[in-house]
Amino acid sequence: MSHSATRSLKVFPLKAAYALLCFSLIGFALQGRAASIDVPVLSPEQLQNYQFPSEPDAGYHIEDLSFGQIHVMDKQRVDIKELIGRRLRILSMTGTKRDLQHFQAVVDRRLLRSDQTVEWQALGVVFGDLLVKEFGLQWVSYEDELGASKALRWRTTDNFIFPVTVFSKRVQFGERIKVAEIYSALEAEVVRFKRLSLNGPPT
Repeated sequence: MSHSATRSLKVFPLKAAYALLCFSLIGFALQGRAASIDVPVLSPEQLQNYQFPSEPDAGYHIEDLSFGQIHVMDKQRVDIKELIGRRLRILSMTGTKRDLQHFQAVVDRRLLRSDQTVEWQALGVVFGDLLVKEFGLQWVSYEDELGASKALRWRTTDNFIFPVTVFSKRVQFGERIKVAEIYSALEAEVVRFKRLSLNGPPT
């Protein structure tokens, strides 16, 4: 037998042994990785009823306004418009920025007492309607760990405004109410989250 043939017989077994060793190591590694993963073994009945993990809770829940909420808000709108019509002699409102002066007149002429929280919130509902018309927002029912409230939402994003209490909270804490300034601040906020939702540059 030639020297080259003898060398070939020695090399091929070494290559085969090396390959077998590599495959063995890979097999052990995969077995160890699988053992580290806690995979439950389920019966057919358990598998049928298995609840797959869901995405983390956002911390709040959004629904369309209920019939009861809509009914209450409609009554609030009627009450405020009657108040403005009776005390300010304004028979109709436009639902636009031109109505801001009427909201301010309600404040300046003290048409509502500080303890009339429900009425101040009714004024917030009408103010919210103005924001809906001006910015294309929509009323939704917003619920979190603090409870349920009515909010304005931009499309299906996670951006909300809570106009119902925008006046009542200021009254509660004795803050001066400047309706035009409140509107401007909310307008800037709406513009900001609209740009963010459209992947535009932040303001």
